[in-house]
Amino acid sequence: MSTEPTGTSLRRVPRQDRSEQRFELILDTTAALIDEVGYGNLTTSLIAKRVGMSGPGIYRYFDGLQAVATALATRNLQRLLERATELTSDTTMEWQSAMDGLVGVYSEMFRTEPGFRWLRLGDAIDRHLIDDAETNSTLVARHMADHFVERYEVFPRPDLLQHVEVMVEIADSLVARAFVASPEGDPFYIAEASRILTGYLGEYLASTLAEAEKQHLADLGS
Repeated sequence: MSTEPTGTSLRRVPRQDRSEQRFELILDTTAALIDEVGYGNLTTSLIAKRVGMSGPGIYRYFDGLQAVATALATRNLQRLLERATELTSDTTMEWQSAMDGLVGVYSEMFRTEPGFRWLRLGDAIDRHLIDDAETNSTLVARHMADHFVERYEVFPRPDLLQHVEVMVEIADSLVARAFVASPEGDPFYIAEASRILTGYLGEYLASTLAEAEKQHLADLGS
């Protein structure tokens, strides 16, 4: 999966170690500044000054502030997918624990990933960060749905993706609400996100099992 932003947001993709380090430093600095001064007060000049480079130096890599934010949001999205995949790859974990764990992963990124709460899935910047054909939320949902089918042998109904996308939207809304007033996150909203997702998915899994059993009986009778 490519992690480069779609479109022409990057002037050039760094290939050498030094350029890559400078590229990552720009993103790290931007993330820290978003938490410090807010995205609305961010400028390329401020980023360049904090990085220790000339203002025009930013434009060696990016077309402007929007492009920097797009690259940062893309990195956030990729890190989220990587951490979610790592969690659900635990073969000893039941799906209920996986739901709690995924909400925990998302909440932890709000706490520890600078700038994440402002950009997170990147929809406010660009709804198609990695894939031109799918929105960021749909991309996350498809990634998790495919992994869930393989990991837990879920009957792959055509509407599975839609249900997982609903779960992504619920988790994003409730976890974001948890961090409105507290930098550590209100445990009530985080716990409610886990409870609602577990109940919603449990209901869906029960219906898929019933459908699979019905299809099995129909096959036996044919």
